This record gives sequence, C-alpha cells and structure tokens, in this order.
Amino acid sequence: MLALTPAASQVVDSIVSEQALPDTAGLRITVEEGEASEDASASQGGLRLAVVEEPEAGDELVEGSHVYVESGQAQEMLDDKVLDAEVEGTEVRFSLMQQAGPEA
Repeated sequence: MLALTPAASQVVDSIVSEQALPDTAGLRITVEEGEASEDASASQGGLRLAVVEEPEAGDELVEGSHVYVESGQAQEMLDDKVLDAEVEGTEVRFSLMQQAGPEA
C-alpha cells in the first residue's frame, strides 16, 4: 500500500484544510491515460493528483491521511511506493520513491 512521508502528509493536510471542503475531502490519485505507444502494446500515461470532496467507490484510503488511490491500475502502480513532498515557496513538488524492503 502507498505510504506517505511526514512531509507529504503535512502538505496534503495543508492543501485539504486551506479550502472550504468537507471533512471527507482529500487528494485523489488516478492514472491519466495517454497516447498509445508506437508499437501499440502500451499506453503512456501518468499519475494525476486532484483535490476531491470525497473518495469514489473502490478507492483505497492511505492509512492516516487524506489520500485516496483510484482502484485498479493506480493501486497496482503505487502499492510499493512512498509519496514525498518538497515545498519551495508556494510550489509543491511530489515525488515517488520505492518502499524499503524488509531487509533494510
């Protein structure tokens, strides 16, 4: 399951609390479908973050946060990742890292 660093958790809480949103609001991560690749075997898409008022049916709630992950491909892509955030002035940059394995 996706995990959040303390910095990412703090940024998400800040984003959700700054807007006039219900207590169920959060950041939702989805897969954005892109154009098919030249060999048509895979599409090139990315992850999309959006502020939502509530999760959609089937969304996975990241424990201890206001982050919802779209069921299906997004959950599979993020299952072993950690979401981090870096703040510079008014800009936020999110990044994904691999979770440490049990041997770490």
